[in-house]
Formats: sequence, structure tokens, C-alpha cells
Amino acid sequence: MDKKHYIITSITLGLIGAASAGLIGAANLLTRKQIAQNELDKINSGIIEIFGKNASIESENSLSGYKYTNYSYYIKDSGDDIDRYAFKTTGSNSYGKISLLVGFTMKDSGVEFVGLSIIVNEQTYASTLVDNYINPLNSGDVSIDDVNCGATYGAKLVRNMINDAQIAANDIAEG
Repeated sequence: MDKKHYIITSITLGLIGAASAGLIGAANLLTRKQIAQNELDKINSGIIEIFGKNASIESENSLSGYKYTNYSYYIKDSGDDIDRYAFKTTGSNSYGKISLLVGFTMKDSGVEFVGLSIIVNEQTYASTLVDNYINPLNSGDVSIDDVNCGATYGAKLVRNMINDAQIAANDIAEG
């Protein structure tokens, strides 16, 4: 009697597991394209947020060899011939994941930081990070290294992501 009970329990749990896996797979199949489209829309709006309404992606390149930086986007703007790049960075710490676009211009004087746009912010203190570090950084009120903001670990992660993207920008500028 005990063996039969264990066999029925095992089969039941196996069927529940298989059904759950099937439902997860079906949900992924149904939502994968929309999630990818939402991220692309967020990237495009981030490009406009950083560089202005005339900015658009001319080319995209996958990057490797950097800790946080995954993609570079060459940005064209109908207004001038300044080289602009945005870098998609992704990082995480014990407070959650964050993904950003980091914008730079390439000038004769070197690579210059322009601004940030948030793609994903799952940090525990997300609003504190945005209000006390990212927004002031974008407006020029704080420096990249001024990470004391009430969400210091998140700000340190963002700072490290910006520095990693700047390394990638310098590598591109040096050719």
C-alpha cells in the first residue's frame, strides 16, 4: 500500500510540474515579442531624452569585454556632425537590477558625458536613487562621483556603470 501511495504522489507532482512548465512556456511565447518591443521603445525614448527630439539610432553594436556595458548605439542628429553614442548598461547589486542608457558625445577635446535614461530600475530605493542622484546628475547639479544620496549602493552601481560605458566610449573614440 505504501509503494502505491508514493507512486501516485510522484506521478501527481510530476504532472503538476509539467503543467506548470507548459504554462510558463506558453506565457513566455505570448509575451516575448511585446517585452522586446517595450524595451526597444524605452531605448528609443531614452535616446530622445538624452540627445533631443531630432536624435535617432543609426547603428547598434553588441559589445563584449565590459562589465556592465552590453550595446552601443551610434546616434545621428540632423542638426550637426557631432558623434554621439549611447551605451546600454545593465548591473545589479543586493538591492536589485538596473539598466540604463548612458549618453556621450565625441569631440576633439575628448569623450563628454551627456546624460542618463533609465530602461529598468528594480532597485529597492528606486525613487530615492532617481530623485537624489540620477535627476541631479542629468541636470548637472552633482558630479558622477557624488554618490551620497540616500541610495548610496544604487548610486555607486550607477557610477560604475557610467565609468564602464565611458571606457567603451573611449575605446570607440580611439578607433
